[in-house]
Amino acid sequence: MNLLDCEATFEASPAAVWRVWTDVASWPDWDVSKEIARLDGEFQVGTTGWAKQRNNLGGLFMITLIEPGKRFVTECPLPVGVGKMIFDHRIEGLDRGRVRVIKSVEVQGGFAPLFRLVVAPRMRRDIAESLAAMGRRVHSRPRGPASPVG
Repeated sequence: MNLLDCEATFEASPAAVWRVWTDVASWPDWDVSKEIARLDGEFQVGTTGWAKQRNNLGGLFMITLIEPGKRFVTECPLPVGVGKMIFDHRIEGLDRGRVRVIKSVEVQGGFAPLFRLVVAPRMRRDIAESLAAMGRRVHSRPRGPASPVG
């Protein structure tokens, strides 16, 4: 069940956004919902990580899909094996040096209706605020040469 879609548009290159979004250890610097985040290896399909939400529990996630420079998907198991959450992160280059970033959240399993009622409103606010903060972070970083993607 698709829980929500959030997007933001700002001045940046897709490569600059990709560098920030795939730097998991820096997520807490701009993502308002994250207190701690780590990746247990290289940013590639199959790598796992762990993130702790502010005022909440931490949890594992796994990278399940990468389209270098454009998209990555992570999956997080829900407690006691009742399903999983899927986070789809997309980057679309626009004209005049602008970029659109989109984060979609899907919930699979028996708790999906409960998540829609209880979790989705706060999650939508947090993601919208975090995408805006990512835009400010990308815009304030020096625009050096792009690093290899993938």
